[in-house]
Amino acid sequence: MSRKGNSSSEKNTTTIKKTPIFFKIVFAIYIALSCIFFVYIISVNMLSTKYLVLLGIVDAIITGFVAFGIIKRHRKIALNILFTIIAVIIFVIYGFVFRYLSATMNFIGTMSEEIEETEEYYIVTLNNGKFNSIEEIAGKNLHVFSATQEYEDVKQDISSKVDVNFKEDESLIKLAQDILDWNSYVALVSSSQYAMIKDEIEEFESKTKIIYTTTHKISNTVENVVDENSDQKVENGIFNVYISGIDTNGKITNVSRSDANIIATVNTKTHEVLLTSIPRDYYVPLHTPKVKDKLTHSGIYGINETITTVEDFMGIEINYYVRVNFTTLIKLVDTLGGIDVESDYSFTTVQGYRYVKGTNHLNGNQALAFSRERYSFAAGDNQRVKNQQKVLEAIMKKVLNSTTILTKYTSILSSLSGSFQTNLSQDEISTLVKGQLDNMSSWNISMNS
Repeated sequence: MSRKGNSSSEKNTTTIKKTPIFFKIVFAIYIALSCIFFVYIISVNMLSTKYLVLLGIVDAIITGFVAFGIIKRHRKIALNILFTIIAVIIFVIYGFVFRYLSATMNFIGTMSEEIEETEEYYIVTLNNGKFNSIEEIAGKNLHVFSATQEYEDVKQDISSKVDVNFKEDESLIKLAQDILDWNSYVALVSSSQYAMIKDEIEEFESKTKIIYTTTHKISNTVENVVDENSDQKVENGIFNVYISGIDTNGKITNVSRSDANIIATVNTKTHEVLLTSIPRDYYVPLHTPKVKDKLTHSGIYGINETITTVEDFMGIEINYYVRVNFTTLIKLVDTLGGIDVESDYSFTTVQGYRYVKGTNHLNGNQALAFSRERYSFAAGDNQRVKNQQKVLEAIMKKVLNSTTILTKYTSILSSLSGSFQTNLSQDEISTLVKGQLDNMSSWNISMNS
């Protein structure tokens, strides 16, 4: 009995001596992960010095607490196990924070990277015409209206596939009408021209077909429009951001008409934002072509053309832009679970969406239709720009005030990926975030249309 008891005692003693090695390994892993996490927080550059110092102090206190619980040999090993579980919970918290920060940085990197703007070009003919493919137009005339567009690279692309004779037409509308009038007439138009024709000729899309599509980079690619000598920059606290909503779906790289045009004047010192809308159909002198046209058509030549045109028209300086499209709005609103928008009128859109005077809960497609409708109002485009501001305000309220943002944060960033573009740099975005975290003041948003 004595030997058996002694043997059992020796076994327990051996177990107790070996157990701390495991806990030391756990603590070593904890220290390593904690250091990696803290270094990553610093590299993200979103927190000011005071928050980094505070975070360092808190981390040191927690580390000391965990070290005491894990490394110290307690009378009951259950305490070591308990503190090991606490360490694992902290690991999990670090993991969630890392996931959120990684999603944020990836999104910022994607939306602020330099990209080339592109446009699709179509070969169009009559629905019941004699041509059904690009090969069938060999040796025929391919009509083009390119007075304000560069088509050389597009022509080369088409010439490499089929031998055609390019013919310049005197006007875009005449070209479109000739397509409808002749079953052997084929034309080359850009996606922007195609959209403009559809606006002018209601039956054009239903009576024609596209037999070939090609995509090309436009000559006026996205550039950094920030004037380094300007006082209106993020670092100085007062600046303008041009919000351009282009009327197309899919990739944000596709150029199209600028359907929504809003200038956000930001003052980070007083925490105020003034939203000023410009009707899309204003006739203004386009900056580069030096011709008078609707503001919306400036988007055909890229975001730079829209910005410089508005700078000329308004007599202001715009250093930053945000560019979105239909896809951006639909995906964002749906990811948020819908938005509540206040309508000034009861009306029905051409798509069949109905809205009541007062509060309307809208999904992505309903929000898009609400922000685009103009024919239902006596004020036309003036009411439309007001509605666009209401949608923007509703989105901002949902994002800033809803607790669901915590659970849907990464989903929101994911939904915006590929359909959101800005020239705000990562450092400038970091400056804005740091300033907001330091002050934590609410923002006053006013509207001018």
